[in-house]
Amino acid sequence: MKQRNLAVFIGSIAIFVGLVLGMIANQSQQTNTKVKPATNSAVAASSHTSVLSVNQKALTEQDVIGVWVNHHNKEIHQKITFTADHQWQENQHHVANIYSGTWKLVGHHEISLAPYGEIIRLSGKGFKTMNVLNYHHILTKQSD
Repeated sequence: MKQRNLAVFIGSIAIFVGLVLGMIANQSQQTNTKVKPATNSAVAASSHTSVLSVNQKALTEQDVIGVWVNHHNKEIHQKITFTADHQWQENQHHVANIYSGTWKLVGHHEISLAPYGEIIRLSGKGFKTMNVLNYHHILTKQSD
């Protein structure tokens, strides 16, 4: 009888310890998953485009409009002109207007070129550098 009482007592203690440990683990998990208030940097970091620094403004149409030249890959003689009416045209390999279409802002520092679906990311101080992402063509702004 004493062995049975001892076994029941040890079993009860094991269940009690298990419950206490479970409550502690649950409380710890709830503390770690509490929603924290959003800050400017948290909002920017959660954006699907990319993180902007606090000092960098969002891209505007005026940042895009102008003539852009590829000085990194000079043998293709690439120049892209973006106009205020959202048209673009590209000269390449000494052929004028080899590609053309429309453009639109699609993110804090990206534009999309139709009809090709190309994404271009603008960067640098005053957005003076662009990268045609699929081809890694780097162009710099020559004029507005």
